[in-house]
Amino acid sequence: MERRDFIKKSCLTCAGLSLSTALMQSCSSAYVVMGSIVDNRIALKKSEFFYLKKEKPMIREWVLVKTEKIPLPIGVYRFDDHKYAATYLECAHQQCEVAPEGDHLQCPCHGSEYSNTGKLQKGPAEADLKSFPLSTDEEHIYILLK
Repeated sequence: MERRDFIKKSCLTCAGLSLSTALMQSCSSAYVVMGSIVDNRIALKKSEFFYLKKEKPMIREWVLVKTEKIPLPIGVYRFDDHKYAATYLECAHQQCEVAPEGDHLQCPCHGSEYSNTGKLQKGPAEADLKSFPLSTDEEHIYILLK
């Protein structure tokens, strides 16, 4: 193997390992639930934000909701017991799927960043993410699709 080929393959291997590690780390923090659309809304149980870690109660910031009829997930962010935000996770730049990164969303394709309510923070995208109105009761969050 020539030196140039060796360097090229080594660089590609390192880049691939780095990317796969980053993707695995970002996927591990995302909690996904399947939802169904009834009367143009999706019901999400508030209890989906709570879990136990080593017998200690924990709260998720994000829950991603997938349905059979909507191509990408809807990210639901929890501010507190009564305040939530729902955002369609499609980047306004080139329609890549954005991912939760702490309290914001980031596009892995070109680096656009959005707030936890879908407001554009950093381009190259030039528009906010699509957001959905919500309603709640004691047990559920309802994502209104109209």
